[in-house]
Amino acid sequence: MKIFRQTQAVGRNARLFLLVLVSLLYAGSLDAYAEDIILSGVYEAALDLPRIYFLLKRDPQAASLPRSEDLEAHYAFLDTGASGILLSKETADLFGVQADPKARFFDVGVGGKELFHVSEPLYVGLAGFETSNPQAEAAYRYLGPGRLQIKTQSAGFLQEALDIIGMPMLMGRIVVLHAGATNELGYFAAEVRDPGDSRLPKTACEIPLRFVKFFQLADPNNIPPLPTLTCNPVIDHILLTYRDKQTRGDWLLDTGATVSFMSVKQAQLLGLVDEKGTPLKKPDFSLPMGGIGNMVQIPGFEIDRLAVPTSAGSHLVFTKARIGVHDIEYFDEEKGQRAVLDGVFGSNFLCASAKMEGLLPSEIGQTVFNYIVLDLQKGLIGFNLTSNSPASP
Repeated sequence: MKIFRQTQAVGRNARLFLLVLVSLLYAGSLDAYAEDIILSGVYEAALDLPRIYFLLKRDPQAASLPRSEDLEAHYAFLDTGASGILLSKETADLFGVQADPKARFFDVGVGGKELFHVSEPLYVGLAGFETSNPQAEAAYRYLGPGRLQIKTQSAGFLQEALDIIGMPMLMGRIVVLHAGATNELGYFAAEVRDPGDSRLPKTACEIPLRFVKFFQLADPNNIPPLPTLTCNPVIDHILLTYRDKQTRGDWLLDTGATVSFMSVKQAQLLGLVDEKGTPLKKPDFSLPMGGIGNMVQIPGFEIDRLAVPTSAGSHLVFTKARIGVHDIEYFDEEKGQRAVLDGVFGSNFLCASAKMEGLLPSEIGQTVFNYIVLDLQKGLIGFNLTSNSPASP
């Protein structure tokens, strides 16, 4: 399943006009109350999504695709909300990737179901986005073979052709995200390391993750061979507070989400919307969301607190958290029924973020996280705080 990839409001093209907003940088504050870490100044839209270089091969000993004398580096977004690996039609055509003529796969996302082609078996090589020489073959480490999802349509007008590295390449490994670079409008660089790597950044707090199967292999519309798919990480017991109301939910950790959002039920329990999702108060923002399925417009609200429980029993608390409202349905194969995600914890809580006025950012909030460590073997997400943070190690 792929929940959400990119809003039209903040993307690569938006970086051009974000440069003129440096004077608006709003440093989020961090204060320690008891054992909790309290964060403020986090807005609704992430300035970037984690990026990583990738290559494809049919044979690990052969040349990479596309075949040429000079190795050409390509980047994808690293996305924990994706159950598979997704290629844009443009990239698949450029690489000469062949699709199985009989296979088809329906994936679910923010706008409903979408049909995908299924690739031939391929090896995927990854190199960190801060790699000094991404054209060097030695910089890449390969896993595979596996089958990838391929978009059936090219990107639309003014849209970017996007490639996604999802959980099949990440499960059992460690992901390091350079969140602090986004405070200077740098890229949200990602790299993948093996467990036991001695170079991992130290973390001040850790949040446990649980892995959940969201994809549906048994969809009657699917025709094998199907793409390589695996489970996605979930953060349990996230507590939302708005005025005198509270609600808890289990949220998907989705680094591919520019905006975080809660379900209609969660928002209803806070008194923000009715049972149909109609706002009971004027939304604090509204943004278009796109990914798998169609583009949809969602309302958003500023709530008092979003508290995430840590492994130590304390909480990572975001005050005045700005969160969208939208239902993502999936089929729970274990229970044999349809279900709705309680929420999606996106990259706006991880890197620098923007407060949106329409489709333009009006303020920018800095992140207090320097590095974020996703241990997808132990099931933990850890936070390395910037040196000027009072609670940094």
